[in-house]
Amino acid sequence: MAFDSFPGDRIAEIVERRMLVAEVDGVIAGYIAWQTGGCIGMDYVNKLVVDPDYRRHGIAQSLIAELNSILNGRVFISTGADNSAAVGLLRLTNWQPAGQIVGLRPADEPEIFYYRDL
Repeated sequence: MAFDSFPGDRIAEIVERRMLVAEVDGVIAGYIAWQTGGCIGMDYVNKLVVDPDYRRHGIAQSLIAELNSILNGRVFISTGADNSAAVGLLRLTNWQPAGQIVGLRPADEPEIFYYRDL
């Protein structure tokens, strides 16, 4: 997918059924993927990607809402502090701040972690 900026491929996530895909008129508009036990033993959403052509259409909100039917318990997600769109989305969809780590991102931009109980 040309709009996916994350390194690697998505084969393992697809095969292990750790991904939800959003389609619009048969076109992949975005996806969300997670690691089971990936953050201090709890599930961690490690990818939430929406094609720029479909942003601001509720795709990310819908993908997050679908997590309720797949994951249980406390789930974590993170984003760079400078990513105001992602920070706004996480607040809008009721994720709670869990802390931050400096040194994971270039220029020491803090990585902000959030959690939500599903």
